[in-house]
Amino acid sequence: MTARRTLPLALLLAGALSCAEATSPSRVPSYEWRLPTEDGLDTLSFHWPTDMLPVKIWVEDSLGMPDRVNEAIEAWRSAFLYGEYDAILVSDSSSADVVVRVLVAPRKAMATVGRLQTLFPGCEGATDIDTVTTRFQLQLPVRMYLTPRYDPATTDLTECFRITARHELGHSLGLFQHTSDIRDIMYGDPEAEGLSAPDINTAQIAAHWPANLIPTR
Repeated sequence: MTARRTLPLALLLAGALSCAEATSPSRVPSYEWRLPTEDGLDTLSFHWPTDMLPVKIWVEDSLGMPDRVNEAIEAWRSAFLYGEYDAILVSDSSSADVVVRVLVAPRKAMATVGRLQTLFPGCEGATDIDTVTTRFQLQLPVRMYLTPRYDPATTDLTECFRITARHELGHSLGLFQHTSDIRDIMYGDPEAEGLSAPDINTAQIAAHWPANLIPTR
């Protein structure tokens, strides 16, 4: 049975975990990032295994999107203290761990697509988290959709896509939930243009939390 979750632009836990090589910071606040299973009996936690770093990302070369995704990579890379996350753009989509398309998300995703209504209503985004076979496997590639809602020929969508790319990339590295604070980049409709302290702290905690969602092809 396939359980497919599409995470839009639009929840909450604090904690820290140490690992053998480095200690995850225990600053507060943080928020819940894990994905509840459909039966509500468990939560799914994910971070990219170290042997898969840097994560390979293919980006459709349209509307300056490779630049926006590169900016998002740098923002999230800088959030980590010990190199827990890194990513590079690749030219071959067939070998990519994450595929970023500039188009409307598929019909199955449309009910949960989120839009930046607060600051920049001109674009929207979605990230498809596909758990397959057992609910503890993540089907690769993770698929991100960044979509213009206004005509890019007449509207400057640079800032809209910059924020949306950072938000959706946060989902792809394991921050599956949305926060309750509009100042976080992982809020459903964020006012933030950059990562907040809770975004950074939660990402660091998630990177050291035991992952039970395993990437597979």
